[in-house]
Amino acid sequence: MIGVGLDAGLSFVCAAAASGGNALANVMQRKASLEQPPEQSFGLKLMVDLVQRPTWLLGFGGMVASFLLQAVALGLGQLSAVEPIITLEVPLTLLVASRVFNVAVGRMEWAGIWTMTVGMIVLVAVLDPHPGNESDVSQPIYALAGGGTVAFVLLLVLAAQRGGRLWRTACLGAAAGASFGLTATLTKEAVSRLDTHGVVGMLATWQTYGAAGVGVAGVVIMQWALHSGPLLAAQPGFTLLDPLVSTLWGVLVYHEAVRVGLWLLPELLAAATIAGGVFLLANSPLLSALAEDTLTPAPSSAAVPN
Repeated sequence: MIGVGLDAGLSFVCAAAASGGNALANVMQRKASLEQPPEQSFGLKLMVDLVQRPTWLLGFGGMVASFLLQAVALGLGQLSAVEPIITLEVPLTLLVASRVFNVAVGRMEWAGIWTMTVGMIVLVAVLDPHPGNESDVSQPIYALAGGGTVAFVLLLVLAAQRGGRLWRTACLGAAAGASFGLTATLTKEAVSRLDTHGVVGMLATWQTYGAAGVGVAGVVIMQWALHSGPLLAAQPGFTLLDPLVSTLWGVLVYHEAVRVGLWLLPELLAAATIAGGVFLLANSPLLSALAEDTLTPAPSSAAVPN
């Protein structure tokens, strides 16, 4: 985009690469989950079995790479600009899945991919976010916003205990997405402390440990969601709640400046376009195929041996 500075441009590139890491994690960890007996319940034994599988470890590596790239992106840019770009993990998940599983990308998928991509570009452009001050937030505000976010995650987890398989998976996916949004928010503050006070300053702030703790909880909830049901049910929550939670934090808590007034209309339309693209892709035959236990890896280097 015209007028984008070097730091902002690099943050966009790192955020896009981070979404690629998330896509790799989504597909490989879902594949590893499909390799487990369907009657096996989620728990410590399942997690121990998963961490011994190369497929799951490759997905975990993608998640770690994504976290590091996202931290760099947040250090260079704003939450309300970086996090919408993370939504690109959905179309990238489709492209990775098409290589790992022998399923072609059809017209519906390409329509969803372009819908999401255009919506994301328009949203970031019309928001035009400017830096806030994440290091100047009072502890009571942190307690109120953080407590509200954690309560929202717990409410989604409790809601997942009722209803059918798809409802349970959708609620857990939303809980994981909200957890990752809070992780990104706390990471933003930790990276800011690293920039201004060095490693000692970063290690001395509670947000660093909060980000680690919430991030681990998000990973566990994500595994729970992937084991509970199809990726198509979990993916909207993974994708939409992450940028929603982190953008709300960026604007309401960190006071990042975004366009308001008449700009709210194109912003809402762009956000609705992204959401429409997510739900279009979530119902695609390719993501639906990821729910089946009869899928066969494609005979290519993209497939990971068991």
